[in-house]
Amino acid sequence: MWRILKAEINYDKLRIAIFFVLSFCSFIAIWFGVKWDRNRVPMTMLIILVLTLSAGYAEEKIRTLQKRDRFHALLPVSLWRIGLSHLVYPVIILIGMILLFFCSSFIIQPLYGKTLTKPSFLQILTLSGLVLIVNAVILLHRDLRVIFAKKYQRALIFLFWFVFYIGAILPFYIVTNFFGFFGENIHLQKSFVKLSESPAWFLIPGVAISLISLSIFIKRKSYTS
Repeated sequence: MWRILKAEINYDKLRIAIFFVLSFCSFIAIWFGVKWDRNRVPMTMLIILVLTLSAGYAEEKIRTLQKRDRFHALLPVSLWRIGLSHLVYPVIILIGMILLFFCSSFIIQPLYGKTLTKPSFLQILTLSGLVLIVNAVILLHRDLRVIFAKKYQRALIFLFWFVFYIGAILPFYIVTNFFGFFGENIHLQKSFVKLSESPAWFLIPGVAISLISLSIFIKRKSYTS
């Protein structure tokens, strides 16, 4: 499994590096460009969430054309290990993003003039749960499209993925009152901020959906797409 992960990351290293540079620039823009201190943490978490998944799946169509799953299925590696590598891959990128964030904070701190606002440990765990959930749904979308070939079935599968993705990022926009659409200090914003300190609500579903995704991958009848 680790050899597959190493090969995948090595193959995608240019794309991953580009998103890491983009992330670093985004962190700097948040610290110096976001006026309200309370908005810096949710904006940082949103950037890490979106760019982590983008780094892993930005070239998903190319990956499908290359039939990488078919190639991996021919290797003397069990299917569950291959499926597990799909779950671990974005987690490795996420860890890299988090380390980049904290390393960049040490670089920026002397120039900033005051203490930088960072996500707490609990918020990082919550973010990890969100990444697990959205990643598992992306993988379910990939595998179910192979199992269900009819157009209406694929449309429903896409809708399933889209709803989960919007549900994952929308709270960040509500908390930061993006473009002034949601108001200031409303009850919903306070609820989301409180929920961000409760990682169990995200980690447990994240692990559960990931296991479901792994099971679906193993039961696929074809690995040619």
